[in-house]
Amino acid sequence: MYCKNCGKQLPEGAKFCDGCGAKQDSGYTTYTSYTQTGEPKPSVGFLDAIKLFFTKYSDFSTRSRRSEYWWAFLFCVLASSVAGALLKDYSWIWSLAVLIPSIAISVRRLHDIGKAGTWYLLNLIPLVGQIILIVWYCRDSVGENQWGSNPRY
Repeated sequence: MYCKNCGKQLPEGAKFCDGCGAKQDSGYTTYTSYTQTGEPKPSVGFLDAIKLFFTKYSDFSTRSRRSEYWWAFLFCVLASSVAGALLKDYSWIWSLAVLIPSIAISVRRLHDIGKAGTWYLLNLIPLVGQIILIVWYCRDSVGENQWGSNPRY
């Protein structure tokens, strides 16, 4: 049995992947059938993306799919809005708590399109750097590269 999300081999009947934390449902097609047919794996869902966001909080060496990045981004924006409304003067605590995971998922997203993580430093260029990064984050995954195989297949 293989993880539906990351493709790691799991013991039969496993409920969660010990590599990425994704829930394993028997209703999904297994990873091996995707690799045999060439069909892409299902996109990462909202809850799976949040789990991956926090379980891979310090992983700067692998890849993340578009769906994983954008769902985690949406979660951070929503949670930041709630923290700002409820905590007012202390909402910076949430920003500090997700700083490292946010940088990590951004670097993994850059790896997925074949760019080195140091390109994240484009954020230091006001406006232009962020626009370039957003365009890159919207790009589709490239094939196998130095950071691993395409997480889509």
